[in-house]
Amino acid sequence: MERGAKSYIWVTAAVTMIFVAPLLARSERVAVTDRPYDTEAFAALIAQNSAGDTVGKARVDYRSDVTILSNQGAFAKLVGNVAFHHNGVIITCDTAYRYSDKNMEGLGSVIINANDSTYIYGDRFTYDGESNIARVYSPIIKLVDGNAVLYTHNLSFNTLTGVGSYYGGGTMTQGDNLMESERGDYYTSSRDIVLVGGVEMHNDDYDIKSDSVAFNLNTEVVTFYKPSDIWSRKGDYLHTRRGTYDRATGIYDFVDSAYVMTEDQELWSDSLRYMSLVKEVELRGDIQILDTSRSLYTFGDYGYYWSGSKRVIMTGNPSSASFDDSEEGDTTFMRADTMIVVPQLVPGQAGDSIAVDSISGVPAADEPAGDAAADTLSADSAMAAVPEIVTDSIAAEASDSASLNPKKAAKRLKKLEKKARRRAKRAERAEKRMRMIEEARAERRDSLAAMDTLHADTVVLDTLARRKNDAVHEADSSDYILRGYHNVRIYKRDVQAVCDSIAAVTVDSTMFMYSSPIIWNENNQITASYIKIYTVNEQLDRAELYDYPIIGQRLRSDRNRYNQIRGKYMECYFKDNELDIVYIDGNAETIFYKEQDGRPNTMMYIMSADMEITFDSSEISRLKWIKDITHSIYPIDKIAANQKLVLEGFRWITKPRPKTRFDVCDRVIRPSERETTSSLVRPRFLITAGINQERVDLAKAGVWHDRTESSPVGVGDFLGGDLVGESNNIKRRLSSAADSVAVKRPAVDSVAVVSE
Repeated sequence: MERGAKSYIWVTAAVTMIFVAPLLARSERVAVTDRPYDTEAFAALIAQNSAGDTVGKARVDYRSDVTILSNQGAFAKLVGNVAFHHNGVIITCDTAYRYSDKNMEGLGSVIINANDSTYIYGDRFTYDGESNIARVYSPIIKLVDGNAVLYTHNLSFNTLTGVGSYYGGGTMTQGDNLMESERGDYYTSSRDIVLVGGVEMHNDDYDIKSDSVAFNLNTEVVTFYKPSDIWSRKGDYLHTRRGTYDRATGIYDFVDSAYVMTEDQELWSDSLRYMSLVKEVELRGDIQILDTSRSLYTFGDYGYYWSGSKRVIMTGNPSSASFDDSEEGDTTFMRADTMIVVPQLVPGQAGDSIAVDSISGVPAADEPAGDAAADTLSADSAMAAVPEIVTDSIAAEASDSASLNPKKAAKRLKKLEKKARRRAKRAERAEKRMRMIEEARAERRDSLAAMDTLHADTVVLDTLARRKNDAVHEADSSDYILRGYHNVRIYKRDVQAVCDSIAAVTVDSTMFMYSSPIIWNENNQITASYIKIYTVNEQLDRAELYDYPIIGQRLRSDRNRYNQIRGKYMECYFKDNELDIVYIDGNAETIFYKEQDGRPNTMMYIMSADMEITFDSSEISRLKWIKDITHSIYPIDKIAANQKLVLEGFRWITKPRPKTRFDVCDRVIRPSERETTSSLVRPRFLITAGINQERVDLAKAGVWHDRTESSPVGVGDFLGGDLVGESNNIKRRLSSAADSVAVKRPAVDSVAVVSE
């Protein structure tokens, strides 16, 4: 009776295996093969990791403690220490049914062992030697490869390619690496895992969300195939459609639509290399960098960015856009062949400095060439410097020369005295400018006292007050120096400029223009050898012009005639980005046309030591010549033949003047993505949490346990033996009745038993 009951159990299992399992296998096969994988991307990995064989071995070798054949040979039952060998892969189980040389299935303690290092654990399997596919079944299937562990619900394994494929959710851990996806492929030969659908990854360096990612367990290199979101350990956010990350070097290589967001910056480009360990970025193609702390965009086709120091170098048609967030604010666009942004140094910090510029060998910005005065608006402060220079400084340096021989000492003293005279002369010129300013103030007061309405040039009082309250502050991390090298062009709605090279300094809102700069302001053209500009709230405030600058103004009534002003040194004051007052210091020279009834009727040529010009709506409204005045005045139709109509060095230049911002920066400005990006949900690993909870619940219920045993049979056990596909030991026979029930056929004549 007991023997009959056991036989009935085996017969029932056989019926299930024969008729039910193949149907399940077919339905599951459809689910696995119809995956929307990126086939082109994965084909490369398959070709790379396959051993080179394209066809599996003709038959599947096997062995067991007992082999029982049905009398009609419909199947063979293998019992005890069952093992199959095919394509170098070993499959072991407690019991199996072999339907042909290439089709079998097994029950109990299933282990698939590949490469001696990869183990797959399940409760049941089916194997098709034609397709080389083994399918594993268990409430939870476990794959182990060294220190990597994968848990999933559904898994198939190709013994020829060594690729294990899962679907229905899977989670893998390796060291501090955690990754999950809806489906994926694991390549045992190269240790690559390809994760597809709902991909989430985490380790101590990053969090990742994507739809398609490959990860190599040996190198820890991540390959991104679809749009991916990455959050780095240092707090930066990155996005790409395709690229790689090498954990060993900390380098991200993005090759399709790259984006990086740091605390203050956003970076876009066609491709980039982000070196996370040093926080440096190399960008290529359609680059845009938005620095909100500096209110600055920079553009180019090649760039290098140092995130820690906020340094940028940009080439490939680079440009920038400095914007003002206020309602009245305007944007200043600039381009150059090469653009560099460097941080402004705080006091005591070593490194970059604007004091000595390498662009064209111009002397330090605070000490212009020639006799041009230093930037001093206070007469007291200017004169206070004279005693120190003339007495203390000279005496100190002269005393140092006492150790020299008398001839050298006298020569050095002569140089020091000349230097002192030059500095004193600069201070004297600064004092003279202050006297001119005070005179303008006095005249303006008289004008205000005599008139109820403001005269056009009363704005000088506002200008001077504004200049004395220049927005100069102590340098902080948001301050920078923007340098442009060669073919510089600038566009603002009411001001345009060109020059060879430029440097803009935010700490004192100054701009240095080198090598024959030109500034256009409405109908005025300003040229010089070197220009220093001061701004307040992104508005022109004051400009210093060196080495015989010229201001030209084309007459609106006669486009062939020009008002021209030339001098050794000029200071230009602006209001609302328009010329307001100009002071000329030394060798002032003027050609000016008076107009009547909308036409020029008088031409004046006047020379003086100094000069003051007042503008109203960018037009000259008042001229004041100071000291050593000579003049020639002609009716417009009686100008002397020898009278020059163009001052030395003057040309009216229109061709390089930018007409619109697109003449300077033709980039399409991308809007900030910070708000959207900051709201993205980081990985939550819901698949991992679900599987881990199932592991706990199933283990408590006793229907599953987390296995770790090694395969009891190795490939070597199948080498050198007489593998005819039949058992070496027969321990048991099935009765004819039991066999006939098992195969659901008419009673068989006998059961063939093969033994040693």
